[in-house]
Amino acid sequence: MSSARTEILARIRRAHQQALLPDATGITPEPPQPSPFAQPLPQVFAQALIAVQGKPHHCRTTDDVADLVAEICRKQEQTQVLGWQPAALPLPDLPAALAARGIELLESQLGQQRRQQLDALNPVLVGLTGAAAGLARTGSLVLLADSQHGRLASLMPDIHIALLRQSDIYADIAAWMAAPGTSEAIASHSNTVVITGPSRTADIAQTLTLGAHGPRELHVILLDSP
Repeated sequence: MSSARTEILARIRRAHQQALLPDATGITPEPPQPSPFAQPLPQVFAQALIAVQGKPHHCRTTDDVADLVAEICRKQEQTQVLGWQPAALPLPDLPAALAARGIELLESQLGQQRRQQLDALNPVLVGLTGAAAGLARTGSLVLLADSQHGRLASLMPDIHIALLRQSDIYADIAAWMAAPGTSEAIASHSNTVVITGPSRTADIAQTLTLGAHGPRELHVILLDSP
């Protein structure tokens, strides 16, 4: 055993002495640029979102958005939505439009009695947020979190509705990161989250299950750019 071990180690040493290592002094080349899209970014985003089990919607006015949100709530027998503060939404007058349709917006910011508040919010099945960006190549949403943009509204409810301006759709995460103001926005928020479709898992018997660790439905409302 000892002689065999010695021979194996000797072979490893000889191979190591003859190995050719790559030149580490050169400059790493830039990755190849992805091919351009044949369609406008909003269309590419919508198609990619559908591919990851998300549901895109196009709305032109605040009333259109309120009608759609109210319809989703009625299907779930809900009269409340858990959402960002009104000033943080792309449509700050949306809460009033929802109230006119019998839907109350509950702000997702928690106070001192966190456990009691979470228990009270647990029956709310619909969450409403904005989005910092949409990534067309993967159909992903980027959400930035702070005191006004709480993560609870996009994580706790069974259904997540996100409002996304079409002007905030980028080709991919690299394009968004390179956009003016992105680095400052990330630095000024406590958390950055990239969401690709509803929550899914296939841990059990390799069977896809939606909503295991988060929302089971993701609706993205594409807003006409101002």
